Amino acid sequence: MAILKHLTLSLRYALRDNVWARRRTQTLLEHDRWTENQLRELRDAFLYRTLRAARRALKGYTQLAPPASPAEALSSLRRDYPIVSKNDLIKYPKLYYPRGGLSLPWSIKGKTSGTTGSPLEMFRSMDSVRWETAFKRRHWAWAGFKAGMRRASLRGDVVVPVARSKPPFWLLNRLNNQLFLSSRHLRTPHMGSIVQAIVEFKPYLLEAYPSTAFALATYLHRENASLKIPFVFTGSEILYDYQRELIEERLGRVMDFYGMAERIAFASECEAGNLHMNTDYSFVEIVDEHGQDTSGQGYVVGTTYHNLVMPLIRYRTSDRTAWKLGQCSCGRAYPMVEPIAGKFEDVIYGSEGEPISPSLVTFAFKGVNNIERSQVAQVGAGIWEVRIVPLPNYSDADGQHVIENIRSMVDAKIQVRTKIMPDIPRTAAGKYRWVVNESITRDGGAHDAPGSGRQ
Repeated sequence: MAILKHLTLSLRYALRDNVWARRRTQTLLEHDRWTENQLRELRDAFLYRTLRAARRALKGYTQLAPPASPAEALSSLRRDYPIVSKNDLIKYPKLYYPRGGLSLPWSIKGKTSGTTGSPLEMFRSMDSVRWETAFKRRHWAWAGFKAGMRRASLRGDVVVPVARSKPPFWLLNRLNNQLFLSSRHLRTPHMGSIVQAIVEFKPYLLEAYPSTAFALATYLHRENASLKIPFVFTGSEILYDYQRELIEERLGRVMDFYGMAERIAFASECEAGNLHMNTDYSFVEIVDEHGQDTSGQGYVVGTTYHNLVMPLIRYRTSDRTAWKLGQCSCGRAYPMVEPIAGKFEDVIYGSEGEPISPSLVTFAFKGVNNIERSQVAQVGAGIWEVRIVPLPNYSDADGQHVIENIRSMVDAKIQVRTKIMPDIPRTAAGKYRWVVNESITRDGGAHDAPGSGRQ
């Protein structure tokens, strides 16, 4: 497995993290010094290009007249293009996918987690893949990171077999000076060796989910120890204040970011602690329940700039935020937004009683079809129940696929079963609980994670 992983990392480096991506990073860093007017002109040019590409590539837009010039692109977008959702893409692939959803041997595809339904498959261009790397690298550059500096990753990469019980629980990508750490092994028996590997590697930054960085920080707190990592870049989950406080106390300075597999929005935290929506990444709107612009809390709606193979236009997510008024002391002209609110989640625990990141659990649903909606519930110590609202073509094989993925990608020893449900109810506040802990502690109370009861 190690040889195959090294080959995979080498290929990823060659295709994504190369000289072309670095040139794009330099271009993006130049945008940091641009004025609002310059960024608006760039927005109009990108929108113009995207709308024309959508008319050529996607049947759902062939009947719409593209804007005659970049100056008309924004008004055309708001006037002629409806807001679409994930359900629209699932129900009408012939309209919103290139070639009606037909995949070619050389197609590049990415998938959403599938936490609120069946995983959504996205077609991507190689150019968009390189741009994605460039935007991440610009964010790292805000913290002083330069190409060739050491970085460690504690995210969802399957680094070593989940069942491995002895170190190493990591893999070094020498081409990119990157240490991949297995988040599946963030358990007390293995924490010491993982911490030692980080100490010896001395990374300038750590990429992590908030929950995986918090698990590491919690262990260090118990051991009255710390790691001197200059910067910790978190993303893909909600970052709670209590998590940030402990991570910064035990690991390093946190800089959070917001993005998704659909790649219709990217926001990054600056040195001053504000979250900036990257206006050279996509065009973002914040709309209310009726699809109208709002100055208050609303849904994130985004339009693709860089993926012209499958441009998403006015794609609405379930994430909510609001524009933050004022100018940031960092001096960049990108607009600010409030912290993003997304899925409502509890904390569940693995076979050895360690907290499991909800983002890790999402990997069990990738590549699984015929599921309309799902929920992973902890119903006892070391026991999970996967609740599934099936689509018409669902079979027992799909459920077994989820179980096998959980055991191979998340926790090899967890007891897991599936349960077919007609529906999965939301909370009284209308929030969708994808991960929920219903197990009972010895004192008769339910497991509670700090902050899990947010309304």
